[in-house]
Amino acid sequence: MANFKKKKKKRERVIFPWTPGGEKRPLRPRWCSGFIPQKEIVYNGMLPYCDRLDREAAELLAEIKANLSRAVLLRELWPGVAFWSRKLFSFLKFYGRRFSKEDHILFINLLYELVTLPNLEPHMMCSYARLLIQLLKKKELLSRDDLQLPWRPLYELYERLIYSKTEHLGLVWFPNSVDHILKALIKSCRLYFPASSTKEMLDEWRPLLCVFDVVMQKAISNMELFLPTIMPPQEHSQGFQLWFDELMNLWMSVQNQPSWEGHLVNLFARLANDNIGYVDWTPYIPTIFTRILRSLNLPVGVSQMVAPRYLINSYDIGYLVLWITALLGGPGNPAQKELTCLFNSIASFFHPSNHGRWQSRLMRLLQRLPASVVRRVHRERYAGSSWITPVPECQKLTDADLQEFTRSLTGAALLAMFSKTGSTDAAYALQNLALLTPQLVIPPVLEKTYAAMETLTEPHTLTATLSCMIGMARSLVSPDNRYPEGRAHVLPLLMGSLPGVDPNDFSKCMITFQFITTFTTLVPLVDCSSAPLRTSWAEL
Repeated sequence: MANFKKKKKKRERVIFPWTPGGEKRPLRPRWCSGFIPQKEIVYNGMLPYCDRLDREAAELLAEIKANLSRAVLLRELWPGVAFWSRKLFSFLKFYGRRFSKEDHILFINLLYELVTLPNLEPHMMCSYARLLIQLLKKKELLSRDDLQLPWRPLYELYERLIYSKTEHLGLVWFPNSVDHILKALIKSCRLYFPASSTKEMLDEWRPLLCVFDVVMQKAISNMELFLPTIMPPQEHSQGFQLWFDELMNLWMSVQNQPSWEGHLVNLFARLANDNIGYVDWTPYIPTIFTRILRSLNLPVGVSQMVAPRYLINSYDIGYLVLWITALLGGPGNPAQKELTCLFNSIASFFHPSNHGRWQSRLMRLLQRLPASVVRRVHRERYAGSSWITPVPECQKLTDADLQEFTRSLTGAALLAMFSKTGSTDAAYALQNLALLTPQLVIPPVLEKTYAAMETLTEPHTLTATLSCMIGMARSLVSPDNRYPEGRAHVLPLLMGSLPGVDPNDFSKCMITFQFITTFTTLVPLVDCSSAPLRTSWAEL
């Protein structure tokens, strides 16, 4: 019999036309020296076949690049470009951004050109836009020096779709999500608009700024959406300094809450968050907090009626929280004094007996404000180095600033624990406050929890306090020394929670089981029943 030997397949080097100049570039897989992926999915390394992922990802990426570029050169938008763009979206989902920075930039430029093609079908535009948003999602991977995107094609696309003159006549059909996707795309791209784009935008929209005309709404909304606010300090003279004083004086002069005021507040909040320490807000801080208090629509005095426009044109709580967080800190910390006065004036509205239409906005404010401060502390103290301009040392939040912030919110959070809308919002607020300053937040909640465990006639109080303790469990047992006596309360709390296992009260029983599960997960349990029989610690 003839011996048939299997020939070992020689690995072929994949070559594809990828660069705009037409030169051939060989594939640089993971095992080649010099290949640095942008960002991988770390959990893929735990898969049982992780040793094959490098080769699979490199081969799939080479196939996507070759066929996507070929489809674009042949102008085969359907099905060629659409199919391989979906393949690239799946690649991002399974392998992360496992390609080089050069390929990352080329992908973005190619898809940006595809999205802004004239007369492109809306559903195909949405498909390319989703992929482009995913590629631009991690802004720390690409700096403004690496990537520049023109703003004018995107603006013309936005005008053509959002302010279409034929859609309301039924002559063209747009998907329901086109508005949301297009705005998300603009928010992702505006970071990479060139420095000269701000002046060009102002020249385009400044003639529309007339407070007596409805076109003012369009101008301000466009400014909120397109104006870039993340720039290095040397480019600030070409950025927000061109429009800040003008728009701030405009906002200070209006008192009747027009429909475009909310967009202006959103723009100011984004500017403050992106440029902490580079904008002087001190002269405007009292007015800012006065407007915030007015936007909460709280009933004051004997009049309980609120004009309809004050209910419709309220500020977005998410942007208000962002603005307040960015104002905190600095010499003298003037914003903290105004924040303390604000919460002292609205503290009574958090009482469980006060319930009305204002309750949901107040609870969202209480829930999101500590979480936003936690994100800022992480950004200032623990975030990795990035090309984005860091917060100056003089503007960073100190421990004293965090303690003062916690004191201003603790009273409202303790009242909101027993709200008629539930204790979830208060539990989130107390959880984030405990991450900042556990020594100030945990003791009063512990006192209420012990009192509720001893009372049998108020199950709602026990449910609310246990819910808040679950949120603060990690801060209570944390090994750091900010609240060292917290670990001594674990056993008394677990023993005191046992009567809550009551089959006749399902909600109390479930929250008790969750309470016990949380603490037993965070604290290791060791069987010490044989300890009296041992003669030395070494035998334990």
